[in-house]
Amino acid sequence: MWAAYASAATAAVLWGTSFLLTRMAMTQMGPLTVAALRWWITSVVLVVLVGTLKEARGALRHVWREWPLFLALGVIGEGMAYVFQNLALTYTTTVDVGLIMNAYPILSAVLGVWVLRERMSWRAAVGLVMGLLGVTFITLGGVWAGEVELYARVLGNGLALLATLAGAFYIVAGKRLVLAYGPLPVTALAGLIGALAMTPIAVAEGVTLHWSAETWGALLGLALGCGAAAYLLWWHAAKQLPISQAGVFLYLTPVVSTMLGVWVLSEPLTLATAAGAGLVLGGMALAQV
Repeated sequence: MWAAYASAATAAVLWGTSFLLTRMAMTQMGPLTVAALRWWITSVVLVVLVGTLKEARGALRHVWREWPLFLALGVIGEGMAYVFQNLALTYTTTVDVGLIMNAYPILSAVLGVWVLRERMSWRAAVGLVMGLLGVTFITLGGVWAGEVELYARVLGNGLALLATLAGAFYIVAGKRLVLAYGPLPVTALAGLIGALAMTPIAVAEGVTLHWSAETWGALLGLALGCGAAAYLLWWHAAKQLPISQAGVFLYLTPVVSTMLGVWVLSEPLTLATAAGAGLVLGGMALAQV
């Protein structure tokens, strides 16, 4: 069980670094290009791993039975989630995106009620309201401080919320597939579908390969660390833990992303943002009690 806890915690920390790495990559690459290329690299690495493992190859022979869910998982959970996330980072701060997008436990609970017909406790309902209030504080914090214009803040944070919904769908729908086919085949196939879906819009954005070593390093960090390693670790944990229990470790992600945004990028941490963060994290914690 401790191995599952360690896997979930490590995945959450790796995801916390993704916002900083995405910012670094986007200094020379468009947001859609970053999203597509990171998943092309991730999926190629994972497909090669699948090819070397007999059990994983065997699982892939049966995935056609649930191809609509695999298609949705790749397009929504990989494609839309990262397109919305990267676009959000062009309008609002790393701190905001990191905090808003990591309401996964709350939104996963809502999807569990809606899709899986699970019951929601009063604590989860109150936690959801607290999380929404926290998002509101975060959104308005920079406007009150005069850091960004209202439309940019609202647009960026709205895109971050859409990315969060897509990510919550990935967690709920993905667990069903992982239990049936295993973490490696599911992550590889969903990543490949997502990469294919993002390619046309990335090409339309315009792609060049003249990037600095720092940009390539950020892209590889996103692909191998935040992509391949983090997802395999997460699904290893999710196979052994309930979503609500594994989701507790996602609280580490906004903490890591916020600290990196403030310390490395010198982004402001206003009182309103701190209050919003407290509400978001408090709401997520209450929802899991």
